Amino acid sequence: MSVLGDSVAAARETFIEDLCARGFRLQKDCRSLFGDLPVDGEAVEHHIVLTDDFPISKPRVFTPGGEGGYSWHRDLDGGFCLWSDEDASDLPWGDAEAVIDRILQWHANDADGWPDDPPDLDLERYWPHVDELVIYPDLAPLTGEPCKAKRGSHGVWEIVEGKAPPKSPRWAGAAVVDAGELKEPVRSFDELAEVLGSEAAETLREQIDRGRVRFVMVRYRRQGFEAALALIAKEKSASRLFAAGAAHAGASTYRLRAGLDAEALGATAVAIVGVGAVGSLLSEMLARSGVGRLTLVDYDRVRPGNCIRHVATRKDTGRTKTEAVRQHLVEFGILAEDAVASRHQVLTSVSDTEDLFADHDLVIDATGNGPATALILTASRILDKPAITVCLQHSGSVARVDRSPLRAGEQHDPPLAPGGPLAPGGPLREGGCGDPVSPTPPWACAAAAARAAGLAADLLSGRCMYPPTVIDVLTGHPDGPPIVQGKP
Repeated sequence: MSVLGDSVAAARETFIEDLCARGFRLQKDCRSLFGDLPVDGEAVEHHIVLTDDFPISKPRVFTPGGEGGYSWHRDLDGGFCLWSDEDASDLPWGDAEAVIDRILQWHANDADGWPDDPPDLDLERYWPHVDELVIYPDLAPLTGEPCKAKRGSHGVWEIVEGKAPPKSPRWAGAAVVDAGELKEPVRSFDELAEVLGSEAAETLREQIDRGRVRFVMVRYRRQGFEAALALIAKEKSASRLFAAGAAHAGASTYRLRAGLDAEALGATAVAIVGVGAVGSLLSEMLARSGVGRLTLVDYDRVRPGNCIRHVATRKDTGRTKTEAVRQHLVEFGILAEDAVASRHQVLTSVSDTEDLFADHDLVIDATGNGPATALILTASRILDKPAITVCLQHSGSVARVDRSPLRAGEQHDPPLAPGGPLAPGGPLREGGCGDPVSPTPPWACAAAAARAAGLAADLLSGRCMYPPTVIDVLTGHPDGPPIVQGKP
């Protein structure tokens, strides 16, 4: 056995010995233990089963006599839900006393009705599973209405409005029902029928048994939070329903993962001047974070070599960078088509710059071009409108972000002294490129874009907590850390 295996086996043996010291009896399979624990003043037998990879995975705990109420805190097989995966970083169940204490606390919470119970929206774990995914829109308008499931790629089905064509392998009949607020999980069609009511349940049963409905979307609520259970009838029988993965595809679900600033950012418009490596990644980060409208400004076109550090791919070769990024955001559903504007131009005009500041809540310079940066910063100061500049320096080993205009008593950090790592043999050159190719790695571009996105969210949300200059050292090099002019 390996060193790791020896360690896991020793932990398992210690756990078993400690449970036996508490009166538990080890069975012949060397993985099951029975013992009594006090519940409400009475001795209640408990069955603790160790999985083959315990203590990496949780032990299973049951009461053979069924003691303990049926609730959201039992698994499909009747086992106790003692720890969530979020509680698992230090494998707390590896200690026998901790397991016993958790079991006793489980019974106490069950007797009290599970106070402060988090509304985990995981009804599917109480049904047998199939490895398929069902995506669905807002279901309220489809409840009780004709709808169907469309077969897509990768084992995905999509619920849409309308009747399914007969005998089509790409379509299947579907129904949406509302189970209301669930006090406890439903685990079978019969239990579902009890909450739906006899008339609705019989209609649904008949549709399933006749093969008219294969997918059942069950809307339900826990403590006011709405979710959906996707059930698939693998046979023409309401008693043979299986749970598939279910995923909402509406705008509200995107916002859930966009961050706490998403709602505030939704009403904002941002112009990004320069959509090269940093600017393209920044565009995507801001769009995914909830910014409602973007304008992309750049004069360059996509070359094959750009794609290693850019959101564009080889198929975009020859397109303007602004159009490549715009299409990327739209095709992936991050922003609507009319929410992204593309301007194929060099920003040198004073009037164009004034228009950008007038039409947007924030202008970001990601050009790495001195004159363009100077124009944007000057306009920001004179017009008293917010701007951000972001660039990579020292061959990509340092990311620098500055905001403008300055507030009373503020000043930007001075420029960095020259330096940074050099490529062996001198500057990198590519045929057809007039300037040397920067050796900046893709992850450094992402780091600079992320820092700029953070500063943008800080300004647009109204927090305004960032300093006027942020310098992030991304890569150490033989010359030591970068030196800010005049101070280490």
